[in-house]
Amino acid sequence: MWMPPLESSWQGKVEFYELIFGTWLVYVFLVSLWERVLREPLAEWRYAMLTFLGAGAFWVNHYWLRAPSPVWLILINLYTVFFLTSWWWLTVRGKSRSMLWKLGAMASAIVFTVVFILFEQLARHGVEQWGMHEFCWMTISFFGFVWLIAWRGRAVSGAAY
Repeated sequence: MWMPPLESSWQGKVEFYELIFGTWLVYVFLVSLWERVLREPLAEWRYAMLTFLGAGAFWVNHYWLRAPSPVWLILINLYTVFFLTSWWWLTVRGKSRSMLWKLGAMASAIVFTVVFILFEQLARHGVEQWGMHEFCWMTISFFGFVWLIAWRGRAVSGAAY
C-alpha cells in the first residue's frame, strides 16, 4: 500500500492533550445531541465509534496539516468523505424519519466536528494563554473519563451506584 512520507515539518500545531480533553467532552455532547435534541438514542457502541472516528481528523491534522497541498487536500477530503459516510451509516441509514430530520442528523456531524475542535482549542488556550500545564488538562480529562464511563454505565445498565 502506498503511503505518503511522514515529515516532521508537515505536522500541525496540535497536541495530544487537546485530543484527550476534547474527546470525553464531545462524547457528552454527542449523547446529549442525539438523546435530547434529535430524540433518537443510539446504541452506546455507536456513540463510541462516532467519537473515535471524529478523533481521526486529529490524526490527519497532526501528521499532515502542513503537507504540500495535494497530499493534505487528498487526505483530508478522503477522510471527510469517509467520516460523513460513516456518520450516515451509523446514525441515519434505515431510520423511518422525515427528510428534514435526516438532513438535521447529517448536519449534526458538522456541529459535532466544530464542537470537538472548540473543546480542543479550549485546552490549547488554557496552556498558551492561561499558563496551565498540559498535565492539568490531562488530569481533568482523566477524571472526566472516569465520570463519563460511570455515567454511561449507569445509563446502559440502569443500575444504581
